[in-house]
Amino acid sequence: MDSRYACKITDLLFDIENRRLIKFVLHTNVPGHFDFGIYDRCEFLLKAETKSLEELTVGTESKLEAFRSLFDQNNNNSSNTTANDSFSGPVVLNKSCSEGENPFGSTFCYGTEQMIFEVLDNGHIASVVLFDPQLGP
Repeated sequence: MDSRYACKITDLLFDIENRRLIKFVLHTNVPGHFDFGIYDRCEFLLKAETKSLEELTVGTESKLEAFRSLFDQNNNNSSNTTANDSFSGPVVLNKSCSEGENPFGSTFCYGTEQMIFEVLDNGHIASVVLFDPQLGP
Protein backbone atom coordinates (compact mmCIF):
# COMPACT_ATOMS: atom_id res chain seq x y z
CA MET A 1 0.00 0.00 0.00
CA ASP A 2 1.25 3.48 -0.81
CA SER A 3 2.26 5.16 2.47
CA ARG A 4 0.69 8.45 1.33
CA TYR A 5 -2.67 6.66 1.06
CA ALA A 6 -2.37 4.91 4.44
CA CYS A 7 -2.20 8.24 6.26
CA LYS A 8 -5.56 9.29 4.78
CA ILE A 9 -7.54 6.27 6.04
CA THR A 10 -5.97 5.54 9.43
CA ASP A 11 -4.43 7.18 12.46
CA LEU A 12 -1.54 5.40 14.14
CA LEU A 13 -0.69 6.23 17.75
CA PHE A 14 2.77 5.38 19.01
CA ASP A 15 4.29 5.07 22.47
CA ILE A 16 7.51 7.01 21.89
CA GLU A 17 9.18 5.75 25.06
CA ASN A 18 8.79 2.08 24.10
CA ARG A 19 8.71 2.67 20.34
CA ARG A 20 5.56 0.63 19.84
CA LEU A 21 2.32 1.10 18.00
CA ILE A 22 -0.40 1.23 20.66
CA LYS A 23 -3.55 2.22 18.77
CA PHE A 24 -4.74 1.86 15.21
CA VAL A 25 -7.77 3.98 14.20
CA LEU A 26 -9.77 2.99 11.11
CA HIS A 27 -11.99 5.70 9.58
CA THR A 28 -15.04 4.95 7.43
CA ASN A 29 -15.53 8.53 6.17
CA VAL A 30 -19.28 8.06 6.48
CA PRO A 31 -21.46 11.08 5.55
CA GLY A 32 -23.06 12.69 8.58
CA HIS A 33 -19.95 12.36 10.78
CA PHE A 34 -17.93 15.32 12.10
CA ASP A 35 -14.77 14.04 10.33
CA PHE A 36 -16.47 13.41 6.96
CA GLY A 37 -14.19 14.44 4.10
CA ILE A 38 -11.03 14.55 6.23
CA TYR A 39 -10.18 10.89 5.70
CA ASP A 40 -10.59 8.51 2.80
CA ARG A 41 -12.75 5.45 3.40
CA CYS A 42 -10.92 2.54 5.03
CA GLU A 43 -12.39 -0.77 3.88
CA PHE A 44 -11.98 -3.27 6.71
CA LEU A 45 -13.27 -6.66 7.78
CA LEU A 46 -12.78 -7.64 11.43
CA LYS A 47 -13.53 -11.00 13.01
CA ALA A 48 -14.56 -10.98 16.65
CA GLU A 49 -15.99 -13.40 19.17
CA THR A 50 -18.84 -12.66 21.57
CA LYS A 51 -18.78 -13.78 25.20
CA SER A 52 -21.11 -16.62 24.21
CA LEU A 53 -18.41 -17.73 21.70
CA GLU A 54 -20.40 -16.66 18.65
CA GLU A 55 -18.12 -15.49 15.81
CA LEU A 56 -19.04 -12.20 14.17
CA THR A 57 -17.63 -10.38 11.17
CA VAL A 58 -17.74 -6.58 11.26
CA GLY A 59 -17.01 -4.56 8.14
CA THR A 60 -17.02 -0.98 6.97
CA GLU A 61 -20.69 -1.24 5.95
CA SER A 62 -21.87 -3.05 9.11
CA LYS A 63 -24.49 -1.43 11.31
CA LEU A 64 -24.62 -1.62 15.10
CA GLU A 65 -27.48 -4.13 15.22
CA ALA A 66 -25.33 -6.68 13.34
CA PHE A 67 -22.63 -6.72 16.03
CA ARG A 68 -24.37 -5.42 19.18
CA SER A 69 -23.90 -8.83 20.85
CA LEU A 70 -20.16 -8.07 21.15
CA PHE A 71 -21.03 -5.75 24.02
CA ASP A 72 -23.18 -8.25 25.96
CA GLN A 73 -22.02 -8.32 29.59
CA ASN A 74 -23.61 -11.68 30.52
CA ASN A 75 -21.96 -14.99 29.74
CA ASN A 76 -25.15 -17.01 30.07
CA ASN A 77 -28.37 -17.03 28.12
CA SER A 78 -30.70 -17.00 31.11
CA SER A 79 -34.35 -16.33 30.35
CA ASN A 80 -34.45 -14.02 33.40
CA THR A 81 -32.26 -11.38 31.77
CA THR A 82 -33.49 -8.73 29.37
CA ALA A 83 -31.60 -6.87 26.68
CA ASN A 84 -31.30 -3.89 29.02
CA ASP A 85 -29.81 -6.06 31.79
CA SER A 86 -27.11 -7.55 29.61
CA PHE A 87 -26.19 -4.71 27.27
CA SER A 88 -23.59 -2.16 28.26
CA GLY A 89 -24.67 1.22 26.95
CA PRO A 90 -22.50 3.60 24.98
CA VAL A 91 -20.28 6.49 25.97
CA VAL A 92 -21.60 9.63 24.28
CA LEU A 93 -18.98 11.55 22.28
CA ASN A 94 -19.66 15.10 21.13
CA LYS A 95 -16.92 16.45 18.87
CA SER A 96 -17.11 20.16 18.20
CA CYS A 97 -15.07 22.92 16.69
CA SER A 98 -13.72 25.72 18.87
CA GLU A 99 -16.54 28.03 17.79
CA GLY A 100 -19.50 26.02 19.02
CA GLU A 101 -21.78 23.09 18.44
CA ASN A 102 -21.25 20.11 16.19
CA PRO A 103 -23.93 20.30 13.45
CA PHE A 104 -23.78 16.50 13.02
CA GLY A 105 -24.69 15.67 16.62
CA SER A 106 -23.14 13.22 19.04
CA THR A 107 -21.77 9.79 18.26
CA PHE A 108 -21.78 6.76 20.55
CA CYS A 109 -18.77 4.66 21.54
CA TYR A 110 -19.12 0.96 22.32
CA GLY A 111 -16.12 -1.05 23.47
CA THR A 112 -14.65 -4.48 23.99
CA GLU A 113 -11.29 -5.38 25.49
CA GLN A 114 -9.49 -4.64 22.21
CA MET A 115 -11.80 -2.46 20.11
CA ILE A 116 -13.83 0.72 20.40
CA PHE A 117 -16.54 1.38 17.81
CA GLU A 118 -17.68 4.96 17.23
CA VAL A 119 -21.22 4.72 15.86
CA LEU A 120 -23.59 7.34 14.45
CA ASP A 121 -27.18 7.56 15.69
CA ASN A 122 -28.30 5.75 12.50
CA GLY A 123 -26.14 2.73 13.45
CA HIS A 124 -23.34 3.23 10.89
CA ILE A 125 -19.73 2.91 12.03
CA ALA A 126 -17.75 6.19 11.97
CA SER A 127 -14.45 4.74 13.22
CA VAL A 128 -12.89 1.75 14.96
CA VAL A 129 -9.99 1.93 17.40
CA LEU A 130 -7.91 -1.25 17.71
CA PHE A 131 -5.54 -1.59 20.67
CA ASP A 132 -3.74 -4.05 22.92
CA PRO A 133 -5.27 -3.85 26.42
CA GLN A 134 -1.98 -4.94 28.01
CA LEU A 135 -0.26 -1.76 26.83
CA GLY A 136 -2.40 0.42 29.09
CA PRO A 137 -4.67 3.39 28.37
